[in-house]
Amino acid sequence: MNCENKEIADALRHEIIMLQSDRLVKLESERKLEQRLKVGRQRIREVISQLVSEGLLVKYEGKGTYIAPLVKNEFVNIICSPDIKLNDPFYNRMLMELTGYSAKNSVNMIPLTMDTLENGDIISPVLMIGKFAEEHLEKIKKAYSQIISFENYPDDDDFVQIYFDHFKIGMNAAKVLAAYGHMKVIHITGPASFASALYRKDGFIRGAIKNGMEYTVLESKMNFAGGYSLGDEVAELVSQEQYTAIFAANDWMAIGLIQALRTKGLEVPDYVSLLSVDNIPLAGQFAPALTTYSLDANMVIAECFSLMNTARTSQKEKHFQKRVILQPVLITRDTLKKTGNR
Repeated sequence: MNCENKEIADALRHEIIMLQSDRLVKLESERKLEQRLKVGRQRIREVISQLVSEGLLVKYEGKGTYIAPLVKNEFVNIICSPDIKLNDPFYNRMLMELTGYSAKNSVNMIPLTMDTLENGDIISPVLMIGKFAEEHLEKIKKAYSQIISFENYPDDDDFVQIYFDHFKIGMNAAKVLAAYGHMKVIHITGPASFASALYRKDGFIRGAIKNGMEYTVLESKMNFAGGYSLGDEVAELVSQEQYTAIFAANDWMAIGLIQALRTKGLEVPDYVSLLSVDNIPLAGQFAPALTTYSLDANMVIAECFSLMNTARTSQKEKHFQKRVILQPVLITRDTLKKTGNR
């Protein structure tokens, strides 16, 4: 970091530490910082990136930059569902960001399994990654009083649940595609063992029916190879039956399908539009860049630690009974066009 940036970073770092609390605090906009500090936008962005890497700031795509909450928990337990697929991009990113966030804030993570529940720190929260079967959930409840889940359990209200509503994502995808004039849509999805895929599919079907759309659902593995393998079926539906758009359950399936269609001379979005979910790093670098829903793992983690810190000082939240439903952001890029622009 050059001397000018270091001076700005030191000044902002001091301000941030003074403003830091047990809750998320929004940072001034880049424009206001630029005007107040009398420096260029590029320099402001470089300094913010540095402070994000230090764990003092958290950036939410489409929502702004926030001061990271103070972390007061020395330990946190973490347990992954036995049903989690190793190639699930959302959970992989979640675990990576959670590990990084904990390391930056000197929080010791204690990994657990269903067979080692007794090895955790029982006075610290346990974070549940993935969807757990009811019998496993009950065992975790008996072992720990402070539980935070990153999935939705509609019939349980006795622990914290921080999650994106995958059903509503599916419904919104149908609404967006209908608004672009696409009334014959293919949904490519993964097996029902992926909770996110199941809920997105159910939501999409509900949304398609609500918007009077004709739809077809194709299932495959929820990765690049799975999307690629659907190329023949999708190509036939697009060429022979005039389907005009695709909703993919995640970005990797979308990228695999795009490559498969390309080998058949069907370019996205010239022949068919595409909308997907996850906003993986490759989504904006791939050609064509994906129009996709951003599910920000940083947002989930920051909300998680903010709530844990608040619960330490608030009797009302001591027993961890709360739902935090996060909203995805639609990142509009190159793969979605109105039907009249094909």
